[in-house]
Amino acid sequence: MPDEQHTDADPVFFDTLFHRKRKHGKWDTVDAPQLEALVADTHAHLQLLDDPALALARCAANGVGFVCTISDVHEDGSTTFDRLSAWEHEAAVDTAKLVRRC
Repeated sequence: MPDEQHTDADPVFFDTLFHRKRKHGKWDTVDAPQLEALVADTHAHLQLLDDPALALARCAANGVGFVCTISDVHEDGSTTFDRLSAWEHEAAVDTAKLVRRC
């Protein structure tokens, strides 16, 4: 189910599935790929996401063992540096909730 708090943008789905946008506001749900080993995301832009903590939690739940977020202080300011610890804490809480739902 989409998170009801995000009404002005695309919905935020609190699950470990992958969602593909279709026409007319419709979404398809597809299973996450089954990874054979830990994976690294070497070029993330967490500060651009509606819910960076949920994105980190989904990474953890799907076998992504390393995330490198890209930040440009001229364009992004210090948002990533200021919020990263909070995102990590929120992600730990979200990961526990996601894993229980599976």
